Amino acid sequence: MIKKLIGIIFIFYMVVSCGFTPILKDSIDTNNVIVYYEINPSSSYEARQLLNSSFINLEKDKAKFIVKVNIMESESAVNIESSGSVNEYKIEVLISFKIFETKTNSMIFESQSRGFANYDVSNSEYTNTLIQQDALKKALTNSIQLMNIIVQSKVNK
Repeated sequence: MIKKLIGIIFIFYMVVSCGFTPILKDSIDTNNVIVYYEINPSSSYEARQLLNSSFINLEKDKAKFIVKVNIMESESAVNIESSGSVNEYKIEVLISFKIFETKTNSMIFESQSRGFANYDVSNSEYTNTLIQQDALKKALTNSIQLMNIIVQSKVNK
């Protein structure tokens, strides 16, 4: 019995002292955030809210880079029946952005990112509205993720 207890304590001690450190942290280090996102006010409310919730925004005077973002959304029919009714729509989100360095106020990079999502309109009007909002959110999320990758790669050079 004592040998089992000593063995368990020894194994516990080895596991605890092995030097394991977690790779992902739950807390966010604001010292690494060096970008301020400036969203065009003509963008839709949903797009601005999703972009604001996706990024940590510093105060403008503390940021090393400013990213000016313009979001455009479009919707087009994908599947049209012979009667002329539409069964499926495609939502496309285009995010145009420019990265400026705050010290020199010069543009260092300009690009675009796109996101797409399709949705079916064969259900009721209320369900169609919810499905459309969900598709818009998916397209925005895809486009924002791509934009974030591009911005971080250009800023960290």
